[in-house]
Amino acid sequence: MPGSDQASTAGQPGRDDLTTRIFRALYHDYDLLTIGPVHIVTPKGTPVFTGHSLAQIARQISDRPAPAAPGTPAGDLPRR
Repeated sequence: MPGSDQASTAGQPGRDDLTTRIFRALYHDYDLLTIGPVHIVTPKGTPVFTGHSLAQIARQISDRPAPAAPGTPAGDLPRR
């Protein structure tokens, strides 16, 4: 029957979509960014800069406030 293969897979996620969903379910502490065939994984909250040129990325970094030094308390949180 023509088209029966398509009908049996209708509504099911593609293989790549399923892989992505499983990765995200297993690794909650990581962000997954996919650009074409490339996957980029970073710890959650890590900034990722993208651009068509290094100059464009450099401007994004320069416009951003400097990150706090490791171990620096965030804002007005009380110390213990």
